[in-house]
Amino acid sequence: MRLASWLFAGLGALVCSVTFAGWVWLNAYACGGCKNFRLRWEDTEALSLFIPPFFLGCVLMVTGAVLWIGNRSQRR
Repeated sequence: MRLASWLFAGLGALVCSVTFAGWVWLNAYACGGCKNFRLRWEDTEALSLFIPPFFLGCVLMVTGAVLWIGNRSQRR
């Protein structure tokens, strides 16, 4: 169970990181090469694609943390 908790937490962190990197890349690409771009949080069309995988990554990380804490309490 300890390995599963680390896998869930690691996979969740990876999904969140890749999703955020994709969001930054999309905003930089849409800027057309400008050096000072900002994240467009008001763009609901693009956010509708990025929020579900980010939420999934958060759920995976929380699941990993719950499994890790549950495994610690069972060993005592």
